[in-house]
Amino acid sequence: MHPALRRAAKPGLALALLLAMVLLSRDFGATWDERALQKYGEEIWNVYAGRAPRSSIDLSFGYVRLYGALVEVLSVTVQRLVPVDIWMVRHAVNSVFGWIGVVFAFLLGRRLAGERAGWLAAILLLSMPRYVGESMNNPKDLPFATLMLAALYFIVTVRPVYPYLPWGHAAKLAAAIALTVNVRAMGLVLLAYTALALAIAIYTAGDWSPDRLAKTTGRYLLVAVAALVGGTAFWPWAQEQPLLRPIEAFFTASGFSWGNPSIFGGRDVPSAQLPWHYLPTWLFLSVPPVVLLGAALSLVRLWRTQASRVQLAAVWAFVLIPATVVIVRHLTLYDGIRHVFFIVPPLAVLAAAGWDFALRSARGGAAAVWVSCALAIGIAEPVLFQLRNHPNQYVYFTPLIGGPRAAFGQYEMDYWGNCVLQAVEWSAATAERAQIPLGVTVNAWEVGVVDAGRFPALWFRMRDQGGYHLDIRLLKGSRQDVIDAAVHPDVIHRVTTSDGTPLCVVLRGPEYPELEARLNRLALVR
Repeated sequence: MHPALRRAAKPGLALALLLAMVLLSRDFGATWDERALQKYGEEIWNVYAGRAPRSSIDLSFGYVRLYGALVEVLSVTVQRLVPVDIWMVRHAVNSVFGWIGVVFAFLLGRRLAGERAGWLAAILLLSMPRYVGESMNNPKDLPFATLMLAALYFIVTVRPVYPYLPWGHAAKLAAAIALTVNVRAMGLVLLAYTALALAIAIYTAGDWSPDRLAKTTGRYLLVAVAALVGGTAFWPWAQEQPLLRPIEAFFTASGFSWGNPSIFGGRDVPSAQLPWHYLPTWLFLSVPPVVLLGAALSLVRLWRTQASRVQLAAVWAFVLIPATVVIVRHLTLYDGIRHVFFIVPPLAVLAAAGWDFALRSARGGAAAVWVSCALAIGIAEPVLFQLRNHPNQYVYFTPLIGGPRAAFGQYEMDYWGNCVLQAVEWSAATAERAQIPLGVTVNAWEVGVVDAGRFPALWFRMRDQGGYHLDIRLLKGSRQDVIDAAVHPDVIHRVTTSDGTPLCVVLRGPEYPELEARLNRLALVR
């Protein structure tokens, strides 16, 4: 390949991936908090535009004051520039964060184990169905996860040579931490990781000059202050006390409790009473086997290879320390592991390092062929799942338990309500066939009212108002309610996975007889 083409290949592929992810984001439906977050972003936009005082921002929704609004403000900004559906814009912005994660997975994998490992890290991360799904419609945990990965890259690349953290590198790290804190205050833990990285670098260098130690400490403190203050750029509540409120939010959010039960192991278990193995179980269920096996192989690499051992161990620490804290402190989790989703992208990087080690160890011949085939088959499994189940990628469950069909009634399925859009699309197609507007209701009304708004042929009604034709039920709630809705005698349409697992159903509403009669008359005329 010509050198110029080789140099253009990486940015060209990155741009193609970005466009593909933005285009794919249009197929994903609304999420539970999207209306409230959109309103939050618009209020902050009005404050920054000088059209309203800071006191006009409504902080009554949930714990919204405890979170930065980076994604919300970016979404509203793009909405002002691009005259398309605001909800599609939100998902497009979300997908860009997913793309950022892939880019930094490549960079980190390459730094740890070379060029091939970089490509493997990007491929393995993209092959993870839940990562792709969350990239399209998780406005908090996914952006936080990818920005954490970006900050991790700048932390593990701290040099064991004075000045350890050059000003350019320090600026990039401070910006990455600030952006992370502008999503969730938990990003402050990156300052602790940075301090640890500097301590290791100083110890490795063996340079105990008091002058250099003082300058390094001062540089770290400047990074910390810049991260704290910059972390409130899109967070009006924290701006009132930028050095204190992010820390307050960190401790408040870490003690958050959510009382609703989750389906786990076939039982309705309150979030405060989930067993210690909830997180390990969900990692096993939701991370493709090829990634878990590769991560295990990276431990062999860590033991047997000196090169990049410290950096590889640092990535493992980035995964294991938060997981251990969650388990030991029994922190509240629900909806799978989305609250600690930031430990998932690093697993793809570790897996890449592990598979790269296996390929190097094979040293050609039959062993290399077997390793390559195992890797290709392992990647093909989750990729094929995505192709068959788009846009419901994030209901992936490992084939080691039998996939979504085996998980139904045992674990939470579509906790975001993404599949509601497909049920709404079917309802809109039915309205076109009937040549009349139809009324729909959705048990997840926050999701349904946004999704129905995309289609002029539909109007939304709350269930207690009556007067609707179609009743859309997201299969979320208690285990018995989910099972009962799936087999309800009034079901006329199902949204399912490729193996037939129901995610959402459409039932006859009070006005359905009118619709049915209309369809029958039109059928006779034709």
